[in-house]
Amino acid sequence: MKCSEKENASSYFALEEGKVKMKVCLKFHLYSSYPPCGDATIFPISKHNSHNILSEDVGTPVPENSTPVIEKQAHKISSNNIEAPHDITQTETLEQSPKKMKLSDDTNRTGAKCVEGAQMDPKRDGLEYHTVSVLRTKPGRGDRTLSLSCSDKILKWNQIGMQGSLLSIILSEPVTLSSVIIGSECFNLESCKRAFFTRYPDNNKHLEIHNYTQAEFVDQRHVDKVPCPDSSLFVAGSQSFREAYVAGLRQGWSKKKLDNPKSWSSVCQRKLANSTQDIMKMLQSNKTPDSLEDETSCDNFTYGSLKQMASDYNSSKAIFKVN
Repeated sequence: MKCSEKENASSYFALEEGKVKMKVCLKFHLYSSYPPCGDATIFPISKHNSHNILSEDVGTPVPENSTPVIEKQAHKISSNNIEAPHDITQTETLEQSPKKMKLSDDTNRTGAKCVEGAQMDPKRDGLEYHTVSVLRTKPGRGDRTLSLSCSDKILKWNQIGMQGSLLSIILSEPVTLSSVIIGSECFNLESCKRAFFTRYPDNNKHLEIHNYTQAEFVDQRHVDKVPCPDSSLFVAGSQSFREAYVAGLRQGWSKKKLDNPKSWSSVCQRKLANSTQDIMKMLQSNKTPDSLEDETSCDNFTYGSLKQMASDYNSSKAIFKVN
């Protein structure tokens, strides 16, 4: 936005009553190499798609050629020359076991936990393992996080936009997704619809959902791979730049030197607040003198105080939380 004149951004943005409006030709699409954690991954599974079962903890597919648990147990008993119990035989399969649910009566599981105060998962066998349509926090094996699951975030974006508080001050309309593409064989359309819009009371904001699996994402999640704490930021354009981060800090800077402005990330809260105020000043300069009479000065705002200025967005967010 700050480089709109040099970048010819007028093809996508326009000024309208002191705010920036995105033109209708600009659309946003979300691609996920795996179903978003939470409600979108909870659905019934049957024998013909048994290779899509997710493990309870890490959410990874069970190999298609894996041997059912009971068959493995029977083979182990037989190989040790121990007489097998009457309910486990060497030829018994998962579908035949009276003590195990049939594969067609199981539930694809998620590691996301129900938020406190919501209806908890009963964790019973088969289709009664999970509770659907409830808010969940992101899964993980470490300390429990307060961050909502990916399914819940997409639901929120679909209802109030994904622009957040700061951009709501600048933009005239919310930024919403046009479609979501799940690039995985582990996919259920009805569960995605439920997770992204139908479970919300006012579900008139539908979303296109597509499943595309012909192109495999080489860096998708695997059991034997651990996420790297390093990351990089690349910004294109006439003022393009790159930054590298290690555990959230700019590469080459230790925690003892974080008081140096050069150690700050370009997307840290302080920098985002400064950029937002710069854009607000630019937008105010395009207003008529009459429209500036009641305008609040945009000097020396903190990140938190700027977020509180987005009254429309904060109201929509509060209504979303209630529902």
